[in-house]
Amino acid sequence: MKVQFYKKMFNGQMRDFARIPVTDTKDMLETPVRASDVQRFPKEWAEFQKTDNKKITGTLMEKLPGISEDKRIELELKGIQTIEQLDKAKTAILQSMGDVYVSLQEIAKLHVKANAKSSTKKIQEKKDI
Repeated sequence: MKVQFYKKMFNGQMRDFARIPVTDTKDMLETPVRASDVQRFPKEWAEFQKTDNKKITGTLMEKLPGISEDKRIELELKGIQTIEQLDKAKTAILQSMGDVYVSLQEIAKLHVKANAKSSTKKIQEKKDI
């Protein structure tokens, strides 16, 4: 496993974090990004910076009822950053992560469906005016 960079809420602010595997163990060091991390892993940091600067469209995962911070991070590490992306994610991938992720996908499907109905209703109300 290699180092992973990601964003995480920390003391009320979104901060860059690194998850670094500890050699010859199954342990992981999880820490705010330090200058030494950027120097040790320049390719991974550059890749994170490229993907981090892309505009994300959709509903932030924090808005999903029942999701914890650690589950949100695990989904982000798989490239799933919005509720809409979770709705469309392959169930096989989520099953490999655990049953709770499949349940979160069902909640996401309901959330997307409810928002679609709400949007349709708002459009209809504007037409009636």
